[in-house]
This record gives sequence, C-alpha cells and structure tokens, in this order.
Amino acid sequence: VDTSGESYYGSTTLNLFLSEGATDAVHVPLPNNSSGPVLDVAWMPNPNRPPCFTVISGRMPAMASLHHGVTAEPLCLFGNAHRNTIAWSNHGRFLCLGGFGNLAGGMTFWDRNKLKPVPQYEVGSGKPIPNPDLKASCTVGYGWSPDSRTFFSSTTSPRMNVDNGVKLFRYNGEQIQNVPWDNANYGPDRLLEAVFVVPKSSIDIYPDRPQSPAPRRTEGSATADDSAPSAAAAAPAAPAPKKPAGRYVPPSARGKGGGGNSLAERMRREKEGNMMGATKVVPKSTAVNVPGGGKRVIPGMAAATGGVEQKSKSALRKERERKAKAKKAEEEARQKAEEEKAAAAAAAAAAADPKKQAKKINKTLRQIEDLKSKDPSSLNEDQKKKIASEAKLREQLAKLAV
Repeated sequence: VDTSGESYYGSTTLNLFLSEGATDAVHVPLPNNSSGPVLDVAWMPNPNRPPCFTVISGRMPAMASLHHGVTAEPLCLFGNAHRNTIAWSNHGRFLCLGGFGNLAGGMTFWDRNKLKPVPQYEVGSGKPIPNPDLKASCTVGYGWSPDSRTFFSSTTSPRMNVDNGVKLFRYNGEQIQNVPWDNANYGPDRLLEAVFVVPKSSIDIYPDRPQSPAPRRTEGSATADDSAPSAAAAAPAAPAPKKPAGRYVPPSARGKGGGGNSLAERMRREKEGNMMGATKVVPKSTAVNVPGGGKRVIPGMAAATGGVEQKSKSALRKERERKAKAKKAEEEARQKAEEEKAAAAAAAAAAADPKKQAKKINKTLRQIEDLKSKDPSSLNEDQKKKIASEAKLREQLAKLAV
C-alpha cells in the first residue's frame, strides 16, 4: 500500500528563461518545496517598474508567492488560501488573488508596494474591517479597469446560463454595483462576455494612484458611540436572557470554529492548522553548510556567490569613488616620474655635448644683458638672482673653451 500520498504523474517545476545575457533557464524555487501543481503564473504588466511575477502553486489551500523577475527569488509569500487565479492591475500596484472556476469565488486584494492586503473600512466609524469576506461566486470573466481603481467579475454564457451579470468592486474589494442580466429586458438573450475597454497607452493616460486615505470618523457616529455608554448606564439593568442549552462541547474543542468534534471538522482544523499566513521573504544564501567544511549548492537553485554579503548601493558607490581616486593618483605619479626621467635624460644629453651647453649659457647671458638695461627697482627676486649668476656662467663658458 502506498502511504506517501504523492502523485503518480510526476513532479511539477517552474523555470524562468531570460531573453538576454543568459543561456540556461533559472529554476523558480516554489514555497515549501511545493510538489503540487502550478495553478497560475502572471507577470506584473507595468514595464516602468522592476520586473516581478506571481505564482500560485501547491495543493489546496494553495500558496501564492511573489518572485523577482530576473533571479526568480521569492520576495513575499501571500499565504495559503483557496486561490487559483492571479489578476494584476494595469499599473502593477494592486493584485487580486481569486478562487474562481471550481472554487467558491473568494478574493484577496493586495498592494504590491506595501506587500499588505488593501484594507476596507466601516462606514461611519472608519475602523478597518478585519478579514473581510470577499466573494464573487460563479465567476467566469474578470479584469481591471484602465485606471487600476475598479475590478469586475462576470458570470456569462455558455458556461453559466443562470444568474448572469457583472459585479464591480473597488481596488480593496468593496462591492460598488451589481448589474444582473435579465434575459427579458436585454438583448440578445445571453450575456456572452464583459470586458473593460482598455486603451493601448492606459499607463500614460491614467496616473498610478496609491490607496485612498482611511475615512474620517463622522460626528454622528461619534455622538452615537459616545452616548451609548451613558444611556446604557442610565437605563435600569435588565436581567440577562438565559442562553439556550446546546450540545455539549469538550473544553479542548471550544472556541475553535464551531466547536464540533465531527470527522469533517477535525480534518478541517488539522488542515488549517498547517496553513501559513502572509510573510516577507528575507534573502539568504542558497548554499548549505556541509559537515567537514565547504558548501554545496541546493539542486535546482542558483549557486551562491562564495558566501560574500551583498553590499548596499551607498557602499558600492563609495568603493567606486575610492578606486577611481586611487587610479587617478597612480596615473599622476606615473606621469610625473616620466617627466622627471625625460628632464634628466635631456640634462645628461646637454652635458655630454659642450656646444649645446655653451649655446644654452650664451642664451642665458643675453637674457641677463636685457635685464641689466631695465630699471633695477622693477626686477623681481628671480630676475635679480639670474643677474647675480652672470660671473658663474661666464666661468663655466670659459671652461668649455668652445
């Protein structure tokens, strides 16, 4: 008897092929070494942002993850949920993870920049709604508006011939409108498809707007909330109604989603107990320490760069500036050494040839004669030193005997 529970159809892998600069495919590491199917993969559509893509993989409840568009390394895990569909907004800011088709139609809306679910708020109080139940049952078509602010889901024929219509949601999942398709009032008698008309350059036409700020608490809701305790204190205490007697629930099972102890509820609790919530992925080396020294690389993953820590942008910039400065100083020292060498060679050549040396001395003597004809008060220190060296120069000229 096979007790492994593994599929007989083999394993599933996902590879990333780069169009430039690489010859081999990059293996995409799936969360928790998922051996289940890859349900959906979708690239972030905005070319002006760093490339990334989303993957939904594994058995239900499946795991959704965000990956780097070049290295394929995971950036964020969206958690386990009954999801099988990925829908990016046109600007790449908002992301809808849906459970459509043969699933119940649950939806979760995420902010790519913040890597957090987009919150909903209560009307009046302005408080965020924890874990809102977003659902679009019997969804056949879906998509985002050109401005990335509205999401729609549609139920259309021929897949679904009943309850046809279109539902509009805000970017946080709040339902705006429900447009049912009544066959008696609309023609033709079937709703075949519903889409947003998206222009070619919608990213340039519509700005990339962030989330709207949380609504402020209104005065009416504040007055009602503040007056409720005082009114309750003024009213006489009413006797607490007796709770109806229900079935006995053991203490170990109380407060755990229904409190039942049936086989189905125990299986559901066991399955949901292993579910992982959303979390950001901290980059780490793919190399594994091997006993006895050395490192080995995990099969299917890119080799580590020798365990060297990645430097920050500022550290890399400072290192480049330091190298450029050292290179410049080295170049200046080399040029100065070459000039000194050339000057020494010229002096040696002049000393070896008496005619050249005599010609040089005569030139200096002529300059001295010109300086003598000028007003002594107008001469600087260098010119006076040159006049004072006349006797020494004539002595050297006499020794040359040219």
